[in-house]
This record gives sequence, C-alpha cells and structure tokens, in this order.
Amino acid sequence: MGLFQHDIRNGTAWVTFDSGGMNTLSQAAVTDLQAVTAAIAKAHATTPLAGVILKGNKFGLGAGANIGELMGADRAQLGGFIDVGHAALFAIEESAIPWLAVVDGLALGGIYELALACRAIVATEQSTVGFPEIRLNIFPGLGGTQRMPRRSGLVNAADPVNGDAGFTAVLQGKNFRAKEALAIKMVDALVPSGADVDRFAETYLRETVPGLVRETPPDLANAEALKGMILPMIQRATMGRPNPRAPYVALDVMVKGAGLPLREGIKLERDAFVDVATSAEGKAGMRFFYTQQSVQKLPKSFPGRARPIKRVGVDGADGFMGNAIAWLALEAGYDVVAHVPIAKFVPAVPEKLTTKYGRALKKGSMTQADLAAKLARAKVTTNLTDLQSCDIVIEARMENPEIKAEFYRALGKGMNPAGLVASNSSSMGPGLLGSFFAEGGGRAKNFLNLHFFSPAEHPMMQLVEVIRGKDTADDAVATAHAFVRSINKTPVVLQDGSPGFLVNAGLAAYMLEAEKIYREGTPVEAIDAAMREAIFPMGPFELGDQAGLDIAAGMFDTIAAATPIDPPPLVWKLREAKRFGVKSGAGIYDYTDGKKTGVWPGLAALVPNRGGRVAAKDEIVERCARALYRKARELCDRRIVASEEECDLAFVFGIGFAMYLGGPIFYARQRGWV
Repeated sequence: MGLFQHDIRNGTAWVTFDSGGMNTLSQAAVTDLQAVTAAIAKAHATTPLAGVILKGNKFGLGAGANIGELMGADRAQLGGFIDVGHAALFAIEESAIPWLAVVDGLALGGIYELALACRAIVATEQSTVGFPEIRLNIFPGLGGTQRMPRRSGLVNAADPVNGDAGFTAVLQGKNFRAKEALAIKMVDALVPSGADVDRFAETYLRETVPGLVRETPPDLANAEALKGMILPMIQRATMGRPNPRAPYVALDVMVKGAGLPLREGIKLERDAFVDVATSAEGKAGMRFFYTQQSVQKLPKSFPGRARPIKRVGVDGADGFMGNAIAWLALEAGYDVVAHVPIAKFVPAVPEKLTTKYGRALKKGSMTQADLAAKLARAKVTTNLTDLQSCDIVIEARMENPEIKAEFYRALGKGMNPAGLVASNSSSMGPGLLGSFFAEGGGRAKNFLNLHFFSPAEHPMMQLVEVIRGKDTADDAVATAHAFVRSINKTPVVLQDGSPGFLVNAGLAAYMLEAEKIYREGTPVEAIDAAMREAIFPMGPFELGDQAGLDIAAGMFDTIAAATPIDPPPLVWKLREAKRFGVKSGAGIYDYTDGKKTGVWPGLAALVPNRGGRVAAKDEIVERCARALYRKARELCDRRIVASEEECDLAFVFGIGFAMYLGGPIFYARQRGWV
C-alpha cells in the first residue's frame, strides 16, 4: 500500500496520507501523491467530482519534509527532488477539481506547503501549522515563501511592527495554533469544537469553496519598501552576523517574488533554496535538527525502563542552580522537597522562586493565588531525611568533594531503595560521588549525574548531560532521561571517565588556550570580542564570569587532580580574591547592577610575567577553536559521548557554539583539521 490512499464517496474524493507514524514529505510520498492525483483526475473525467479532501493520520497531516533525504542530497539530487515536488503541488493547485486540506494535528514545513497548494485549508482548534525551517538554517523550499504572503500579506496591516504575517511566519520559524493561524489567513476556517471533522470538511468543500475568493494582499506591491522594516529583526536574531544566511536569503526571495507571477517567484525560491540547503551551514542545521530529534528518545534496543516520578528532592534549593532546578520541577507539575542545609537560608527558597514568577505576575498571566498554589507544592526543609522518600534527589551543592561526600553518606543511610540520586556537579562524576553514597548504604546502581547549565531556568539553556557510571543501572538512565524530557530539557547521555564530562572538559581546554593567549599579551576584551564575533554569543572570559568563576575553579580542581595544570588557571587566583563573576559583581570584569563596566584593573597583577604580543582575530579564533575541537575529538574517540553528532549538539546547547557552524567536530571538518 502507498503512503497516500484514496477512495470516492458521494461524489467526493477522499485522500489520506498515512505513513504509520508522523508523516513526512519524502520522495516516495511525492511519487504516491502524483499517482493518486492522476487517478482522481481520471475518475473526474468520467464522473465529475465535487472536489478532493486531503486528510492525515492521528498526528495530523505531518511534520515537514524528510530531513534525512534533504541532508544527504547534493545539488543535482536536491534540485531534482524539489522539481518533482513542485510538479505535484502545481497539479493540485491548478487542478479543475478543488482540493481542501484538513489539518487535525500538525501541518509543518513541507507538509504545510502541500496544504497551501490546496484551494482551501480547514483546521481543528488543537492543530498547529507553521514553517520551522529557518531554525534548521534553511527556509521553505516548496513554495512557502511565495504562497504564504499571497494569503496573509507580508506584514500585519493592523500591527506591522509586532503582528504576524508572511514575513514573520517564514523568517522567525514560528508555529501557530489554529486560532492564531486563522487570524492571519494561514487557514480558512476552524472546525467547530465537538463537530464531526469529516462532515464539516465535506460541507465546507461543497458550500463554501466554490465561492471562495482570495484577494491579493495590497502590501505585495510595496515589498521592497517593507524590507527595511524586517531586516533589523533578522540582524538581532543573528547577533549582527551575516550568517546564518537563510533568513537573509529568504527575505530577498520573498521581496523579489512578491512582484513576480507565482511560477516565477517559485523558480526564484527553488534556486535559492538549493543553494542554501546544500551549503555547509544548511547541512549543519539539518544535521543538528536530526540529532536533536534522535536524542529525545533512547535507542529502541536500550534495555532500561523509566520508573514513575512524582516527588522531586532538590538539595541546595537556596542556591542559584538548586533553585532553578526546583522551579523547573514545579513547572513540570512535580511536588518538590527543597532541602536547605542551613536554617537561616530557608527564606531564600520561596523568595527566589517568587522572583522567577515575577514576569508572569506583572503580565497578569499568573495571579497571587496561582503563585501561592505553586509555592505550596514546594516543601522547604532543613531535615535531610525528608529527601529520602523522594523518587529522585538532585544535589546542587558547591563544587567541593568533601561537602558532597558528607551529604551523600548521610543520604545513603535511609534513601528509598527505588529512588534515583543525581548530582549536578560540573566535574565530579558517579565514579567518585557514587562511592560516597554507597558508603552510607545507598545503591550505586541508582546513582548518576544530571549536569544542568546556568541559568538552568532559561529556555535557551536546553542541555542536561546525563552521566552514567559503571554501576548505574539501565533503568536509572531511562528514568533520568525521561525526567529531563519532562522538564523540557534536552538530554545527552554520557559515560563517566572524563573530569568535566563533555562540555566542561572542552570548555576547560578552550579557556586555558584563551588564558595562554592573554598571558602572551592579547587583551581580554580582544579575545572575547574575536570569539563573540566568530563563534559564540560571548567570549571565554565573559562566559566564565556568567557561569561563575567559583564553579569554573572547582571544575579545574577536579581536572587537575587527574592531570596537573601548569601554569595554574587564573580562576584559582580569582576564587582566592572572592571574585566569582556576575553573581558577586566582580570577576574578570567589574560589574555594576549586573552590567559589565570594564576589565578588573587588578587582573594583570595576577600574571606578573605577561608578554607583549597581541594576536590577530583569526589567530585567536583558530587557536581557541582548535583547542576545543581537540578535546571534543578525544572524548568522541574514547566513547564518552556516543557520536560526533551528539557531541556537537551538546556544545551548541551547552555553551552556545553557533549552530550554523555545526559544533566543534563539524567546524573542524569544514576547515580541513580532521
């Protein structure tokens, strides 16, 4: 059986797209669609039909093009695939028989472009439509940049600055719930709540579609003038860089295409899409997306099964990281036991949680009663035994092995035998910390690390490293993986055996190289600026201040215990000076009200024999990036991380390596370092 099936009932052709899972518009699917379209046209020639209704399966119409096929194609192959896709869509759009697309679930990317080729689109209220392609360093390539503006216009006439329309839908990669989509004509009608979807669709096809008139939005004639309004939005998203190219190219295609006949506009889009999608950054974006999807699930062959979690214990909930983890658990619907070792810091827990809800309270999306109900689900305690009945306990104490050892020995004495225990340590793994837990009577098989990245409450800080030790049970890994997913984070499973695990081990090598360049004579600001301009959202010294120099110093303590570091890292001296970064108002830089005011004047005194050689930008970038790559390559080769793709994803999510550059391994390959 094909991916598209059809039957004719009561003078209407019903076409169902069902791959058995989430539909994607693969080459096989397009071939099946062409066969079905031809069969329906033949049937219509014999007995005229009222129209065609296109439906999906239980997930909706589908989630876009087949990224694996796009990613693996060269220019000729991709161009051929796109040409066949356009032929299939024009056959629908220009058919004498009107097609109606029914969205009951998802219709994203290439699938939504298929729907746009139909005469009309109806959707159920729970449905979502949109163009996520820009988040993959590509843009819609099956007519989306041309058909979407012809429906909604380029900008929202009622609110051209903040409102959504063709430009924002395509260039921001937004997904829209059905009601939002209706407001900007991405769909033509909503199926009333509780109504029979098929009956509504057939009635709409017969009674409304024949008289449907789609007027050309007036702003298409003013596209060039509107370009200047949208360009700053793209520049902000790319931090002023000319890359990724996709939004810039897509903007140009939309502006030029707005003044052309549809087929010419689509030819313009086709050529630009092939160019961008086969570029290094296009491949990097699709590779990243593919990997991001794959890490959401453990391999089918993985033997572990997740245990249920209802109650989450957080030790150190008064601290920045512990409080953020407690907040994430509350937001995910868990009951939280917030443990604070010292009684005088108990009030800090609700105070910090309340601050995290400040924006919602100010906007009115949360009331004081809502806040009180949230806080009521967080039991604050100084009694460590309250943690022992939890389904999972996450420790977030300072990076000191003696302090952690004391905690784990005490926790192990009465810990729930089925309870999972995890450390948020940035460098000490299950091999070390799990032994302390076992000394207290805890089960080493239930111990692992869940390493969050600061600020953990920020939605952009997606990564959580899940580090399993040699004694960690498969069920514990599966449970931790499921928990991380439940709090809307992205898990990457690692093996113990690397101080600093994956991202921090690479970050340490990167920071040491940056320090070396500073010791040679290059100013801190120049190093940060070079790396910020080329690869990262902030430079290595800025990042250290942001993450916490005390945390970085603790990480280097652990690394140095395995491999001595010479000369000693600057962060050790900064820790002695109690300069911990942004949180203390003093680090490598000075801060006022959290804003950087300049390099600390005393920094140079920490390096008495500093040289006078100033490195050029290109040298700074190459040396720092190579240092990061070498460590990433080593950890891949040692199987600390399962694949190069997961390694790169971790560095993109963990420390902001530019996604369009692909991560350190992909970046190195593009430059011939491998």
